[in-house]
Amino acid sequence: MQKSAYLKQSAVLSVIAFILLMIAFSVGQFASPGAGQEQFEYIYALEKYVSNLVGAEPALRTVLFFDALFALCYTAAICFAILGFASRNMPVAWFCGLGILSVMGLDYWENITMVQSLDLAAIEGGMTQERVVYLATVSAVKWHTSAAVLFAISFLLPRKTLAELLLVWGTRLGLAIAVPLFVVNAFDMREMASWMILMSMGSGFVLLALVAWQNARETEAAE
Repeated sequence: MQKSAYLKQSAVLSVIAFILLMIAFSVGQFASPGAGQEQFEYIYALEKYVSNLVGAEPALRTVLFFDALFALCYTAAICFAILGFASRNMPVAWFCGLGILSVMGLDYWENITMVQSLDLAAIEGGMTQERVVYLATVSAVKWHTSAAVLFAISFLLPRKTLAELLLVWGTRLGLAIAVPLFVVNAFDMREMASWMILMSMGSGFVLLALVAWQNARETEAAE
């Protein structure tokens, strides 16, 4: 497959990933208030945690379904982008490729743990504080790994046009700032950080689609 084909695949999959992200967000935000995943990604009192899990049924299961599809699409979109831009820095490309596969694995592990927690919440005494800590740990590792991988990817991307510069600095700084704010609740900004993460991911896929498609067209014109 040629470079232009890799980049076109990345552009198309980025659009699909964006759509799936918006669907999952909409279900969690509007179909059943309080059904977003982020409220189950940090530690608080077990009684309240279980109450929120029970209240999130069945919308949270729908969110997790779309999130599973989203994980497939964002992984493929980023992998194709890495293949398309790999010639710019091959060692970074290898690191990013392995890194994004790790993120996908952690994302699926988090989803599996969360849906099992939904099942346990329906059983009296099924959920424990230790499990809350475990799920929060998996989520924190996933987010920090995502931030590190996107930071690395920013050094692989072209930076000629405005869209490319926005994508470079968005991937370099977006999650790198928002993730620690969310995970450690620095400055009591966890809620704002969750919105920053959403906006960073959403805008990132839109910009990646534009950049990948434009570079594919330029590559075809030069061949």
